[in-house]
Amino acid sequence: MHKIILAGENSLLIYFGDKIDPELPKNIANFANQLKNEFSELIINLTPSYTSLLVSYDLNKTSYPIFKSQVSTLLKQWTPAEVEQSFKVIHIPVYYGFEVGLDLERLLAEKALTLDEFIYIHTSQSYLVYAIGFSPVFAFLGEVDQQIQAPRLATPRIKIPAGSVGIADRQTAIYPTDSSGGWNIIGRTMLDLSLKNPDNLDKFKTGDQVEFYPITRDEYLKYGGKL
Repeated sequence: MHKIILAGENSLLIYFGDKIDPELPKNIANFANQLKNEFSELIINLTPSYTSLLVSYDLNKTSYPIFKSQVSTLLKQWTPAEVEQSFKVIHIPVYYGFEVGLDLERLLAEKALTLDEFIYIHTSQSYLVYAIGFSPVFAFLGEVDQQIQAPRLATPRIKIPAGSVGIADRQTAIYPTDSSGGWNIIGRTMLDLSLKNPDNLDKFKTGDQVEFYPITRDEYLKYGGKL
């Protein structure tokens, strides 16, 4: 059952469910695509999340009651299968080394795993892009195998280097830039995911899949990685 609520002066929030579901990201992305097709002249921005879609619209062209009614009508007519959208698989190289995996040694001890076992668990599955975070390139990925799940740090770090790969509960993610954060850092990619590269604006979309693969220390350094 869908629900639409006011979410600011020129925004509304559409709920597609009340709990995390692997099917929701693709459904939300599909409906966002449908909205863009139907109301491109009214929409300013679309922000998908785990169970909802935030829609910002132009108050000079419509109002909340009118736009809510239009969106509600579209929801009643829409089914996920109606709008086809291609989702991609993104491959991310990661160096799982203690120099860059700031919490890796601790996690191995806590989980009673070897480094090879930990790497295998983290890289042996595809992760669904559930939502996009504080940056267009910070993708919340899930779900992490319960063998390596770990809660957020009690005290966040002031600075986490760009490219760091982290785990927080059932999620994993990559920090695109140097920033603070409380995720458990297990490795690092040498890929530039910053917005200095305009192609990164569309690097991740909800519904996409991300697959990590391990690289050696020499490979990491050879292709621009820093320790």
